Amino acid sequence: MRLLVLGGGGFLGFHVAAEAQRAGHDVTVASRSGSAPLPGVEALAVDRHGDLSALDGRTFDAALDTFSDPDAVRVAADRLRGAVGALGYVSGMSVYHPQGPAVPDEEAPVRRPGEAPPDDPLQERSLAKLAAEDAVRSAFDGPLTVLRVGVMVGPRDPSDRFTWWPVRLARALAGEASRTVLAPGDPRRAVQYSDARDIAAFAVRALAEGRAGTFDTVGPLRAQPLAAVLDACLEAAGGRPGDVTWSWAGEDALRAELSDVEEEQRPLWFPEDQIPQDAIDSSAALAAGLRFRPAVDTARDVLARHRDQGRPALAAGFDPAQEAELVRRCARGTAPTG
Repeated sequence: MRLLVLGGGGFLGFHVAAEAQRAGHDVTVASRSGSAPLPGVEALAVDRHGDLSALDGRTFDAALDTFSDPDAVRVAADRLRGAVGALGYVSGMSVYHPQGPAVPDEEAPVRRPGEAPPDDPLQERSLAKLAAEDAVRSAFDGPLTVLRVGVMVGPRDPSDRFTWWPVRLARALAGEASRTVLAPGDPRRAVQYSDARDIAAFAVRALAEGRAGTFDTVGPLRAQPLAAVLDACLEAAGGRPGDVTWSWAGEDALRAELSDVEEEQRPLWFPEDQIPQDAIDSSAALAAGLRFRPAVDTARDVLARHRDQGRPALAAGFDPAQEAELVRRCARGTAPTG
């Protein structure tokens, strides 16, 4: 397959390019920088709000677009009609109506203009994603795969919201930080996230097969409790149950203390106020071949990348003094792992 990735130098686009290469496909990325993210990948310089001439005369078996601007997405889809065999578009789970089912699937109601509080942080960008979905459906006449993603984690995640956990725990085990670790909410709370590499693998297979449809790609399992994810991060850091003590804090107390900290700058589930649903039903994608790797594998890989990069400062998380103060103010009890 000759695959065009519109983007490819960032997070999910990079992993799509890498996965396609591993699968033996020829990969071209088109981005503003015009630089190749990997050896052996062709790079084209394009401006999504202007010059797409680098695509003129080019044909591909499939293309994937991750952009959010509906007008730019429509222009690209129209430009690619007749030049690519199949098209994929990356949308998001936030498109589902916040007053819809607790566990929506692909048929659940979606957001509509004027039906969200003015302070809803997701309304504007979710409507943009829905408009972009409509744009590709109307502009492209071949097989179309729409992937509705959720919280994505893994190597190269610029938010570091998941990476915080194995890094924090590794510091504790090395004696560089306290072994009392602040944890949010209820340890039994079910959490969902996806390793971007798993979504990338599913996207590449779907495009290679020309599989049309809309798929929720949120995982790994609906019933995975927060405590199990954190214990997996502890294992990835080289620890065992009992090596650290979790200080569980009530979400209401944390919400008050962190009101001036953007959600994207907190570790995951601290608290996760932007997600109105209990979970997302990804059974259709699972039946179509989507697979999620264990949490411990993701945690090991993000920790290894952090170390390989020279242990840079994380984009999310707390400094030791701030975490200690949150433990003092918010903790409702401590308990060992396990």
